[in-house]
Amino acid sequence: MTAIAKEKFKPYFDEIYRRADRVTEITIGGYFLFGLFLAFFYDTWLVGLGVGSLSLILYFGVKLLLRGKYAHHYVGSLVVAIFMAQFIYQMHGLFEMHFTAFVAVIVLMAYQNYKVFIPATIFIVMHHGIFAYIQYLGFVNNEETYQSVYFTQLDYMDLQTFLFHVGLVAVAVVIAASYSIYTRNRSKFLIQKMIESEEQADITKTNILFAKEIANSNYDKEFDLNEEDPLSSALMDMRESLKKSSIREEQERFTNKGLAELSNIIRDNGSNLKDLTYEVIEFLVKYMKLNQGGFFIVKEEGDDTFLELEGCYAYDRRKKINKKIQPGEGLVGQSYQEKDSIYLTEVPENYINIKSGLGDANPRSIIITPVKRDEYIEGIMELASFRVLKEYERDFLEKAGESIAVALNTAKVNQKTTELYQQSQQQTEEMRAQEEEMRQNMEELSATQEEMQRTQKDYEKMLADAQNENEELRKQLASKL
Repeated sequence: MTAIAKEKFKPYFDEIYRRADRVTEITIGGYFLFGLFLAFFYDTWLVGLGVGSLSLILYFGVKLLLRGKYAHHYVGSLVVAIFMAQFIYQMHGLFEMHFTAFVAVIVLMAYQNYKVFIPATIFIVMHHGIFAYIQYLGFVNNEETYQSVYFTQLDYMDLQTFLFHVGLVAVAVVIAASYSIYTRNRSKFLIQKMIESEEQADITKTNILFAKEIANSNYDKEFDLNEEDPLSSALMDMRESLKKSSIREEQERFTNKGLAELSNIIRDNGSNLKDLTYEVIEFLVKYMKLNQGGFFIVKEEGDDTFLELEGCYAYDRRKKINKKIQPGEGLVGQSYQEKDSIYLTEVPENYINIKSGLGDANPRSIIITPVKRDEYIEGIMELASFRVLKEYERDFLEKAGESIAVALNTAKVNQKTTELYQQSQQQTEEMRAQEEEMRQNMEELSATQEEMQRTQKDYEKMLADAQNENEELRKQLASKL
């Protein structure tokens, strides 16, 4: 039996031993009283009191001094055999007293331990052998010659009689020891079943508590489950499956909720590029519990393409920093050129500082994500945090970038349309002003023409009048001549 098995069986066998001790102690006590009873008839008070008391002292003394040990079991075996010898002596060798040895053998069976028969058997064999030999040497039960052995009432015990005595004891001991071995093995089997039943009950109780925690969506509480139990293994597998599903649902909920709120921001600010970049970067920093972020917009001036920081959010306030980055310049320019995200968990010193109520500090992680649609980059988002981003958060930024890219393109188109419309309006106003000026000029020209026409008519009339006068003068001169 292994040490672990012995430790498990010990409480149960201790209870068996306690019951066996009570039987043995009752037997020893009864034998002591029986010895005193015999002393009345055979006047053997010295033997009855002396040997009986010493036997009780020996048994209970060993039990008291070696508390928690099993030595008193073997002492008890020896004591019941001593009482047998005491009774034989008190009754002057009465053969019937040998039955007390058989009673003792029956009593010792309660220990379910064949080893407890050894002290009694050895004592009985030695007692019979020694006293038979003494009697063989000539000592007889003769009170007159003071040669009183009181071993047997026979004058002589031959070898055959001795062997019968010893043989019967041996047979009784073998039968009792065999039955003790059987009962001990049977007890072990039953105890093992009880232990297994109790362990299974504990496992079942633990499984029930574990299942309740799973039902309450508490997947992180640890339990000391028995991995060899099929139900426990199934519950652990179920917990892991539910935990993964819960994490996946939580991540999907995080992504879907973020994209929905981002869509609302895009819808409310899609017409204004500046407001859109501010609102988007502010939302991402707050929603993802980051520390600060910047939004770079791709701009073109003639043949020159560059990234300009349009929106920046940090420490719960807006910032506007004039900053232009060329493609390939720094990590932002590199992300634009490679059209791919860059994620850093080992941020170079003085790359960027995060301002907080505790002062300036380097971030724990940096993520730079292109805002692109159909491989066309509309902008770059740069976000910094004191913590390491999880994979689903980085995936969320990738998906958010696609929605933002469409919104940016729309905002750019709207802004360009607005600029063209404003230019058209300005040109229309200028044309209207020019037309008004031309109309005024035409009116002035028309007035001038009318004035000239009136003047011309006056001149023509004056000329006609002058001609008429001249004709009259001419006629008058002609008539005088």
